[in-house]
Amino acid sequence: MHFKPKDIRGLTFRRRLFGYRAGDVKDFMRHVVEDYETYQVKESEIVVCQDEIVQLKQIIQTQEETNKTLNNTIQQLNKENERLQVFEAEIQELEKMKELAQKTADVVQTEAKLLLEEAKQQKDKLIQEAEAIKMNQLLNLQIELGELVNEKDQLNHQLASKKTEYFELELQYEDMVATKDRVSKEAQVLKQEFLSLRSKLIQKYAEGLDEFIEENQLLNQPTTDESTSNVMKLTSKRIG
Repeated sequence: MHFKPKDIRGLTFRRRLFGYRAGDVKDFMRHVVEDYETYQVKESEIVVCQDEIVQLKQIIQTQEETNKTLNNTIQQLNKENERLQVFEAEIQELEKMKELAQKTADVVQTEAKLLLEEAKQQKDKLIQEAEAIKMNQLLNLQIELGELVNEKDQLNHQLASKKTEYFELELQYEDMVATKDRVSKEAQVLKQEFLSLRSKLIQKYAEGLDEFIEENQLLNQPTTDESTSNVMKLTSKRIG
C-alpha cells in the first residue's frame, strides 16, 4: 500500500492502554512525512531528469545525424573543392590555349591576307590567260567552222553522186530481177528436159540390164543349138 504525505499526516491511531507515546509517534510520522515529501520531490526530479535525458538523447541522436550529414557535406565539399581545383587548372589551361589560339589566329589572319593577295594576283593572271586562250579557241573554232563548211559542201557533192549511183544501181537491180526471172524460166525448161532424159536413160538402162542378165543365164546353160541361137539373137539385138 502506497501512502501519500497528506495521508500520513492525517493518519490517526486508536488508543489503547499502555500504547505508544503520542509524541514519539507524531515525531516518527513527521519524519516519515518529510522523507515521503523528499522522496516525491526526488521522484519528480528523477522523472524530469529522465525526460531531460530522453530529450538529450534525442538531441544527441539528432546532433549525431547532423554531424554525419555535416561530415558527408564536408566530404562532398572537399570533393567539390578538388573538382574546383581541377576546374581552375583546366581554366588556366584554357586561358593558355586561348592565348595560343589568339596568337595562331593572328598568324593565320596575316597568312590569309598574304594568300588573298597572292590569290588575287593569280586570279588576274588566270583571267588574262583565259582571255588569251578564249581568243585562240575562237580563232580555232572559226577555222574549224570553215573546214566544216567545206566538208559539208564536199559531202553534199558526194551525196548527189551517191544518189546518181543509187539510181543506176536500182536500174541494174531491175535488169537483174528481169534476168533472174528469165533464167528461172529457162532453168525450169532445162529441168523438165533433164527429168525426161533421165527417165529415158533409166528405162533404157533397165532394159539393157534385163537383156544382160538373160544373156548371162543363157551363157551359163549347157551349150545347145537352141541356146546358141538365143545368145546370137540377144547379141544382135543389143548391137542393133
